[in-house]
Amino acid sequence: MKKTKLLTAIALAIGISTLAGCGGSSSTAPSPTSLLGSAFKGPIDQAMTKITDATGNELASATSNQGKFELDNMTLPTDTEAVFIETQGGSFTDEATGEKVTPSGGLMSVFTVAELKDIIANRQVIALTPETTLMATLVKQMITDGKTASEAIAAAKAQVQTQLIDGTSPIAGIPGDTLFLIGDLSAPTPADQSEALARNRSISFSYEAQTMNLTPVQVFELIEKRALDMQDGTLDGMQNGTTPITITDKDGTVKPLGADQKTKYALERTRLFNNTIARLGRGDLSDNELQALQQLGVDTDFFMQQNQNNQTAAANTKNNLAATDLPAFNHLPVLQDEDGDPTDAKGTYTLTAESNVNVTVKAPGESWITPMLRYNQSQLPPVIKAKRGDQMTLTLVNNLEIDPTDAQKNESTIHWHGFKIPGDQDGGPDFPVAAGATKTYSFPMLQPAASLWFHPHPDLKTGEQVYGGLAGVYLLDDAINQQLVADNKLPAGDYDIPIVFQGRRFKDDNDGDGVRELLYMDMEMDMDGMLGDKILVNGAVLPKLDVETRQYRLRLYNTSNARSFDFALSDGTNDNIPFKVIGTDGGLLPSPVDVDHIMLGVAERAEIVIDFSNYTVGDKLMLISKGFSGSAMMGMPGMGGNNMDGNNMGGNNMGGNNMGGNNMGGNNMGGNNMGGNGMGGNNMGGNNMGGNNMGGNNMGGNGMGGNGMGGGNMPGMLANGQRMDLMRFDVTTAATDPVT
Repeated sequence: MKKTKLLTAIALAIGISTLAGCGGSSSTAPSPTSLLGSAFKGPIDQAMTKITDATGNELASATSNQGKFELDNMTLPTDTEAVFIETQGGSFTDEATGEKVTPSGGLMSVFTVAELKDIIANRQVIALTPETTLMATLVKQMITDGKTASEAIAAAKAQVQTQLIDGTSPIAGIPGDTLFLIGDLSAPTPADQSEALARNRSISFSYEAQTMNLTPVQVFELIEKRALDMQDGTLDGMQNGTTPITITDKDGTVKPLGADQKTKYALERTRLFNNTIARLGRGDLSDNELQALQQLGVDTDFFMQQNQNNQTAAANTKNNLAATDLPAFNHLPVLQDEDGDPTDAKGTYTLTAESNVNVTVKAPGESWITPMLRYNQSQLPPVIKAKRGDQMTLTLVNNLEIDPTDAQKNESTIHWHGFKIPGDQDGGPDFPVAAGATKTYSFPMLQPAASLWFHPHPDLKTGEQVYGGLAGVYLLDDAINQQLVADNKLPAGDYDIPIVFQGRRFKDDNDGDGVRELLYMDMEMDMDGMLGDKILVNGAVLPKLDVETRQYRLRLYNTSNARSFDFALSDGTNDNIPFKVIGTDGGLLPSPVDVDHIMLGVAERAEIVIDFSNYTVGDKLMLISKGFSGSAMMGMPGMGGNNMDGNNMGGNNMGGNNMGGNNMGGNNMGGNNMGGNGMGGNNMGGNNMGGNNMGGNNMGGNGMGGNGMGGGNMPGMLANGQRMDLMRFDVTTAATDPVT
């Protein structure tokens, strides 16, 4: 198989042209006085290209060929003047939609005569892009306002760089994300990082137009409006700081450009970035694109290996569907209200944090004992059920080991994740509970029904204690949910099941005593955010759940320290079996959403409904995590797939959602953490529905007993984004489903 068919890659949407890169409008060698250039919003083919002086006098013209043009036989004005190069007409293929576009406007750039003479003498190729068009438009205005050509060009360059480009790169730490004036953007591959990033920026304008519901040709109108916005020196959506600038979309809706244009531009650069990930994952890249990735320093061997692992895992799904040694699914234990009256609007619970609870972990064909941290010495994470309006009283008893030499060593708390409660009742790092001490939390539940959870949040120990096993599920009910259940609109009771996913890694049983301790913060896991190589699903590895031919409501909890999951259903052949999403972190959606996968980053939740009535007794389905690129920095020099400190790349949690213990930022101390606040500072925000890939979230591999992933896994780990089987649904009973 070709190399390019094996990539699973970085979101490096460099938008490389696959055109032949024709050398211009003349078949002969260019004369020493000719100006070579490339027009890239495409490239633009058959565009009339001309060079004019500052007063608009035409000095030369030519027609572009596959984006390349050559302007010859011109007489340049004096060295103190500005000269403008611009295109009109022609056509290009819009990268966001694939449509062929005949532009109503064009691209432009500007140089002083002295600069242009040097460019011609050195046989350099100038570049025309949306950003150079912004710059040239600003220069025209500045010259009109009295600036000299050199002053105007310098000021306009700086303005475009600072107001639009700086801080929007989809790959942090990569140099060269600067205004691009010299280079052949019509060539098959970029010459360097700067050129590759320039292509990314140019194409992002089309992605931005698509998001704004503009027609592809309106990208030129967007450029014009943005230039108008920048003329007062600030990219704020206002003309002269007073008049809102608007644009009318293809449906006739008038939309403001807005003050957040730079943020939106950054998001589109990242979306383009992520779309390239998907293409790399499908092996849908040309050799030119592969070379461009390598020029940017991407470790393509890393992605080739990851994609091979994904293919091996996909093939292994059929084996796991037929396996007879999968452990039974564990239902989580529900804690009983301690006040003795289950009917009142109160809840009283005690959560005792214990060390060294011997937990039995079952996996296909084997089991072992692992000492873990647990609440109430339970084998599994506990479940608390409550209703909106309940007054909760929850006591943490910290029975973790006391270290007489370090009073802070085993401090703990309970952070009520997703709860809208008073800040002083949310167990953040500012409210530690010492080992041997007790704290009671008391608050009313004043929010809609939702799948919430709780976990420790002590300073610098969050990741370690959650990884060790301290976590629990909190199911909040309300009148709306109860009515939906009563009306048979939602599955309930035995058909409403919380499922907790936890990436973990275990030491070998070298002593043969059946005990395998947890591995925490060894070198590889520290580098990659505590990914683990086994996924505990309600405490078991690759369990099977017997189901009836009816609908099930499954509440998916990603309580891993670093891994993300792209949940999907597979029958071994089709990985795109539809299901419904009915809720996310904040509660029920207004209506069900039909999807075939959903991405969850660390600490995020989703409620889904799977309809097994479409199957017959004996059928089996696998819940998988689809392969994806787990980090924007995976495969970059020295990164090796490292989650980059939880960097939220343009809103996409790029695999760095690391609970790893440093609970900085994102920890909503006020308790109003309604939207899935991540662990260790990763603010997870909302769940994206359907195909809205949250970027970079990955499911590292299930250690599946004897049914390992095989195929050359990453050294000592499974990368974030590795495809994997999570649990199996076995249709064992025919039933009539009352839920509609």
